[in-house]
Amino acid sequence: MNNLNRALFINAIVLCSFLSPAVFAQESMNRIVAIVDKGVILKSQLDEQVKQTYQRLPAEQRASISRDDIEKRVLDRMVQTELQLQIARRSAMKISDAEIEDSMQRIAAANKLSTEEFLDVLQKDGVTLKSFKNSIRDQMLVRRVQASYVHHEVKVSDQEVASFLNYLEQSEGDQSTEYHLGHILIATPENASPQQITTARNKAEKIITSLKQGKKFSTLSIANSDASNALDGGDLGWMKLAQMPSLLTPFVEKMQVNEFSDPIESPSGFHIIKLFGTRGQQKVMITKTHVRHILIKINALITDQIAQDRLHNLKQRIENGEDFAALARTNSEDRGSAINGGDLNWVQPGALVPAFEAAMNTLEINEISQPVQTQFGWHLIQVLGREEQDNTQLMREAQARSQLQKRKADAAIESWLTKLRDDAYIEYRLDN
Repeated sequence: MNNLNRALFINAIVLCSFLSPAVFAQESMNRIVAIVDKGVILKSQLDEQVKQTYQRLPAEQRASISRDDIEKRVLDRMVQTELQLQIARRSAMKISDAEIEDSMQRIAAANKLSTEEFLDVLQKDGVTLKSFKNSIRDQMLVRRVQASYVHHEVKVSDQEVASFLNYLEQSEGDQSTEYHLGHILIATPENASPQQITTARNKAEKIITSLKQGKKFSTLSIANSDASNALDGGDLGWMKLAQMPSLLTPFVEKMQVNEFSDPIESPSGFHIIKLFGTRGQQKVMITKTHVRHILIKINALITDQIAQDRLHNLKQRIENGEDFAALARTNSEDRGSAINGGDLNWVQPGALVPAFEAAMNTLEINEISQPVQTQFGWHLIQVLGREEQDNTQLMREAQARSQLQKRKADAAIESWLTKLRDDAYIEYRLDN
C-alpha cells in the first residue's frame, strides 16, 4: 500500500465514525493529532504524555517552556514509539503482567519507595495506574524490538576493546579524566540547501545568545534540540574523550567547567555542548578470598537434618585435629573440589552463590563455619586467606566493552529509526 492509499484508508475509517453523532462528538473532543502508517495518535494520548513530561521537569523549566514546544517534541517521540510498537504487534511480541509488575517494583526500589508508596506518588501526580502500566509495557516492547532488530547485530571484538584501551592510555589526560557533557543539536536534513543551513545556524546562534543571558542549558535543550535526549535536558552523562564523537573532542579538551561551545557544524547540523563537570578515575579494589568447603547433597535418603549432623561431626573432628583436606577428599560430594581437598582457590566477589558468599564473608581466617545451606546442599566452609586486588584493569575492560557496545548500538538505532520514519507514512495534524 503506497502512502496515498494508506492515508485514504485511515481517513475512510475516521469518516465512517462520523456517521454516529455520539462518536462524532467524542471524535471532536479527542481528535487525531498524527497518522502513523495504519495507526493513529489521539489528542488524549498526547495530552497524557505531555502531562507526564511536565511533571518530570523542574518548576523553573515548566514556566519557561511553552506547551507548544513540549507538544511537538513529545509527539515526535510518540510517532517514533508507535512505529516500533507496530513492529512489535506484527511480530506478536508480548509483555506479561508479571514482567510489568516486576518492572514497577524495580522502579519503586530505585526511588527508595515501597510499591504502595510509589502508587501513592503516581496518584498524587494524577497518573493512573493503567496509563503507567501501559507506558511501561510500551517501553519494554520498544526495547525488545530494538534488541531483535538492531542490538543483536552489534558486536564488539576483543581487538576493538584492546585498541580502545590503548587509545585511552595514549590520550593525554584521558586515563584520569571523565567529562559530564550537555548537548544541543539543531539538525539539518540530508543534502540540506544553503538556506536550510543558514536557518539552522541562525537558530543555533540565538541559543548561544540565550545561554549568555543566563538561560538554563537543559531548558533550551528541551525547547530546541533535535537530539534524541532533548527531553532529558540534553544530558550526555559522563564520558572520556575517546568515548565522544571525534567532532567534539577538540572543543571539550579546551573547555572549562560550566563553559559552552560556539555552534559546531557537522553534516547532521549544528551542535552546542556544555561542560558540566570533570572527575578523575579511581582504582577499583576488590577483596579476593581463598576458601575451601565440604558439600553434602540432599537426596531421597539424605535429609537436611542428616546432612547437618554429618557436617557437625566433621567439624568436630577437624577441631580435634584431623585434616580438613583429607576429610574433604573422602566426604565432600563436590567432586570437582574434593580431589583438591575441597579447595575452591581464590574467588572474587560474586563468583559464588549468595548464601555461600554471605557465610564466607563473616568468617575469620582459618575459622570453620556452621553448616550452611545453598541450592546445592549443605556446606562446611573454611576461609584460608584474604587479599586486596586492584581490579581496575578488568573493570576498565568491562567498561570499555560496554561503552563501545552502547556507542555502536546508539548509532545503529539512530540509523534504523531514520529509515523506519523515511519508509513510513506520517501525517501531523497537531495544528488542525
